[in-house]
Amino acid sequence: MLEDAFKFYYKATKLKDMLRQGAVQWDIDKNRLESIAEHTYGCMILAIGLQSELDLNIDLGKTLEMITIHELEELFIGDITPLDNIDKKSLKTKARQAVCSLVEKLGRKEKLIELTDDFNNSNSEEAKFAKAVDKLECVLEFKKYQDLGQVSLEHLKPEMLSNKYLKAFVESGKYDLADIFFLYHMSAFKDYGIDEEYWYKHLKPLKLPQAKNELDKQ
Repeated sequence: MLEDAFKFYYKATKLKDMLRQGAVQWDIDKNRLESIAEHTYGCMILAIGLQSELDLNIDLGKTLEMITIHELEELFIGDITPLDNIDKKSLKTKARQAVCSLVEKLGRKEKLIELTDDFNNSNSEEAKFAKAVDKLECVLEFKKYQDLGQVSLEHLKPEMLSNKYLKAFVESGKYDLADIFFLYHMSAFKDYGIDEEYWYKHLKPLKLPQAKNELDKQ
């Protein structure tokens, strides 16, 4: 029924009011933090741009739908970050059941669950690309925060060092926060040519336009 589409919309768009927890945990110095829904939009734009230049043999429409649908889990389990030190496996089972319930009255419910499972299990090339985009968008957002002076390693809290990977990066003294975010997630997107060399040569020097006239020049 058409009413079920509107009920689904109202429930799913609660993601517009749920903050990305990485920004919360790092105490980003910003008046308004990014929501999960804004992250989803960023991922969709990034996927469109990357697919244009990488010319991958994938179904972009399926990828964009997957990027959107997989975030529904966070309505029920929240936005989990590496600093939470939580075993995601049991939470994912709970989340899948909740998503099944959320979409159960929609005509395409089987397809939507299939997309969720595909993303979580990386079954298709679209799922692998969607995961790469999901991680890379997070990196780009933190790079933006760092470039704007809104976060740095000075925001590090002692309890964060319980994450052994973060601890190793910090103790090496070789990296800033954006470097750490990139290197931590790099395994997800390095197969697309976005590796450590590319980061330091091309991506890290890229700056966010600060004003409309800068946007027009780029």
